Amino acid sequence: MDDIDELDMHEAQLRLKLYDEYREVVKIFSYYVETELRAYLSKEVTVEPQNGPGGLFFKVTLVDVWIYEAERMNRFVPEVTVYSVNDVHVQRLREDEA
Repeated sequence: MDDIDELDMHEAQLRLKLYDEYREVVKIFSYYVETELRAYLSKEVTVEPQNGPGGLFFKVTLVDVWIYEAERMNRFVPEVTVYSVNDVHVQRLREDEA
């Protein structure tokens, strides 16, 4: 096995571990939020359209957040603010989806 195969296997194991963690923690959150860069689980979400010199953008504030990112050491954070000029998808999770 060469270094590239080992790296691919390591990345696949990280992604599987992340997905397993997601399946466990999704039960405690109310919202799934997806931006161009990453996905989040959150208990509260506020999306505010803003007009700036470059045009319309969105300010997204999330409270009690889990960040879907394999390389992060601590995926649980108290608050996240995202500024995006692209689409922001917010999905309210039903209790039976968790």
